Amino acid sequence: MNDAKNRPSEFDLIGELLVPLAKSQRGADGLQDDCASLAINSDCEALCSIDTLVAGVHFFENDPADLIARKLLRVSLSDIAASGGVPKGYLLALSLPDDVSNEWLRLFANGLVQDQSEYEIGLLGGDTTSTLGPLTLSLTAIGEVPIGSTVRRSGAKKGDDIFVTGTIGDAALALDQINETGRDQTREIYRELYDRYLLPIPRTNIGPLLIGTASACVDISDGLCADLEHICDASTVGASLTQADIPISSTARKLLNKDSWNWQRVFGGGDDYELLFTAPLINREKVLEIEKKTGVRITRIGTVVSEPTISIMDAEGSPVKIEMFGWKHF
Repeated sequence: MNDAKNRPSEFDLIGELLVPLAKSQRGADGLQDDCASLAINSDCEALCSIDTLVAGVHFFENDPADLIARKLLRVSLSDIAASGGVPKGYLLALSLPDDVSNEWLRLFANGLVQDQSEYEIGLLGGDTTSTLGPLTLSLTAIGEVPIGSTVRRSGAKKGDDIFVTGTIGDAALALDQINETGRDQTREIYRELYDRYLLPIPRTNIGPLLIGTASACVDISDGLCADLEHICDASTVGASLTQADIPISSTARKLLNKDSWNWQRVFGGGDDYELLFTAPLINREKVLEIEKKTGVRITRIGTVVSEPTISIMDAEGSPVKIEMFGWKHF
C-alpha cells in the first residue's frame, strides 16, 4: 500500500477506476454530478445503510485490497438483508493517506467489480479525499423493500423462536488466531475460519424471504449477545438461549474443545454477518421452507421471554456466565 508517487489525480482516479463501476447505474450519469438518481418501484420504499472501515481497527493494513473492498460492500449489504431488502446500488467514500498506491486502488476496484457482478448492483456516486490519518473507507448501501414491509428489530414477542443463519463465532476465533500465531499459520491450520473473517457472506438471498415470517431481525456484526440485545431492547423483551443449539462449524469446534473459554468468542466476538431473527411458533414451517429454498442452514437457538435479560443455558439447564457480550465501538 506504500507508494503513492504514481497515484493519479482525484479526477483521473474517478475516471479510471470509479466511473466503470457506475456503468450499470443510469442515474449515476457517469459520476458527473454530486447527486445520483435511483428509480424505486412505485410499491417499494428505499432502505439505506452506511458502514465505515478504518485501517488498523476493522482490517489489517496488509489485508488484500480486493478483499477489503468486498468486505466493505458486504457488511452494508448484510444490513439491507436484515431489513428484508433487495440491494439496488451503493455510494462510496474514500479517505486516502499518502501511502495508498495506484496499484492498491486498482486491486480495490477489481474487488468491487467482482461483487457488483455477484450481487447485481453498481456504484451510484460518492466522494474521495485525502487524510493525514489512517485509510478510512465508507460505503452506503441502498436497497428496496415493499412499502410497509421492512423487517425491524422491534417486533419480537414473548414465545417467539430465535433463529440464526449459518454458523457463529468463526470470524472472531480467526481473529484470535491471527493475533496469537500470525496470518500464515492461521490460514494454513484454520482456513475455514480465516476465510470467514476476511470475506463474510451477506444473506441477501434470505432477507427478502423473511418478510411475513420474521417478527424481528438483525445481522450479527457486534456479537451474538450484543446484537440479540438490540432486538430485545427495541422489542422490550428478553431471550433465553441454549448453548448446545448454537451452530458451530467443525473447525471452530476444534478450538472450543481445546479451550472452553473460546465459547466467549462465540457469544460476543462478532463479525459473523449472519442473520439473527425471531419468528412466531406458527411460522416454523415457513422457516424450514426458507432453509430448503436457499440451502443455507437456519438453526433455532432459543426463545423470546418476557424478562428483559439475555441468558444462555448449558445442557443441564444451568445458566452459562457470559463474559464477552459483544464489541463496543467506543
